[in-house]
Amino acid sequence: MAEITTKPTYTVRPATDKDVPGINTIVNHEIEVSINNFNYGPRSAEDALKWLNSTIDGGYPILVAIAIIDNQEVVGGYASLGSFRQKDGYRYTAEYSLYIHHEHRRRGLGRILLKDLLDEARNRKFHAIIGSVSEGNEASLRLAAEFGFRVVGTMKENGFKFNRWIDNTFLELLL
Repeated sequence: MAEITTKPTYTVRPATDKDVPGINTIVNHEIEVSINNFNYGPRSAEDALKWLNSTIDGGYPILVAIAIIDNQEVVGGYASLGSFRQKDGYRYTAEYSLYIHHEHRRRGLGRILLKDLLDEARNRKFHAIIGSVSEGNEASLRLAAEFGFRVVGTMKENGFKFNRWIDNTFLELLL
């Protein structure tokens, strides 16, 4: 992708199969360079498509922020809800994920996507939204706090990546 020199305009919409390559580019970059995703190896296109379909089929939304760059749709970021736990009593609780392509950061996309995702969560009658933020990701903690998420605890050394233990802070928002 060419470096973006002007600020594009983004449109948020539900993700479709055609967005999988763009979403997967974001995910695989995070897997490779950050502790924000605890997978070690890249996610295949096939696995990404399975994730998209099973998430949507499970009643959870996936939203993408799309920009038109060089006459092509580009996924600048995505947000999704997913199962918090696989037991019936947790069906009104969902865990959120929010990732912005590294070349599209600092443009307000996280705020736009999280707002729209929470609106969608309310429309789908979810009651509690859970988040997990890896240590050092202060921007994600600040963003969540803007929307009323509260820290419910930090799990010490519960993740392992890049040959070290990593803490995760858990957040919740009651809708």
